[in-house]
Amino acid sequence: METTEEITVDTAESEDTARVVRTGNTAEDELEEFRAWLNRQTEKGDTAIRREWPQVREELRERNARLEQKFDSLSEQSKEEFRTLQGRYERWEDRQERRQDQPLDPAKVTQWQNQLLDEYNNLNNVQPENIREAYLTLMGEVRAKRSNWTQDDWDYVDYVYSQLNQRRREIENQLRTSDKLKIRTLQAEYLALEGSADTQDMLRGSANR
Repeated sequence: METTEEITVDTAESEDTARVVRTGNTAEDELEEFRAWLNRQTEKGDTAIRREWPQVREELRERNARLEQKFDSLSEQSKEEFRTLQGRYERWEDRQERRQDQPLDPAKVTQWQNQLLDEYNNLNNVQPENIREAYLTLMGEVRAKRSNWTQDDWDYVDYVYSQLNQRRREIENQLRTSDKLKIRTLQAEYLALEGSADTQDMLRGSANR
C-alpha cells in the first residue's frame, strides 16, 4: 500500500511543504502489495473494469516494472511467485483488451449464467444465507466442465464469476466469518483452474504455429 509523509523544509526565504510518496519498502513488500492489488482487480465486475481500464492497465504495468527492478532482491520462492503472478496478470490483461474490442454477447451471458449458477442465476436473489451455495454451484460446474471450454468460453465464465464477486461485495458486511473463509478458498481454486486453462491454451497455440 502506498504511504505518504509530510516533510517540512525550512529555508531562509520561506517554508515549503514537500510531499514524498513511498511505495513498499522492500521487494517482498512490493510483491505482497502486487498480489493483493491484482486480487482486487480480478474480483471487479465487468462494467467497473471497462470504465477504469486505462488507469488499471497503466497501474498494472507500473507495479510490474517496479518489481522487475527489485527482482534480484526477492527470495527464490518469491521469485517463483512473482513469475506466476506476472503470467496471471498478462493473461488477465489480454482478456480485458479482447473484451474492449469484442464485447460479450448478452444472450450468451444469460446462457452461461444459467448454466453456471443454476437456481442462483438471478444475482439479486443471492443473499448472505445462500451466497456460499452460489459459489459452490459455480465451482462444481467449473470443475466438471472446464476441460472442454475454449478461451472464448472462459471469457463468459470469468464474467459470471466477476458478477458473483460483485454481488458478494455488496453484502460483504452481512456474511458470516465461516462463509467468508470458504468463499476465499473457492476463489483461490477458481483462479488456479483458470490460470491452468490459460496456460494450456497458450501451449496449444504455440504448438499450432
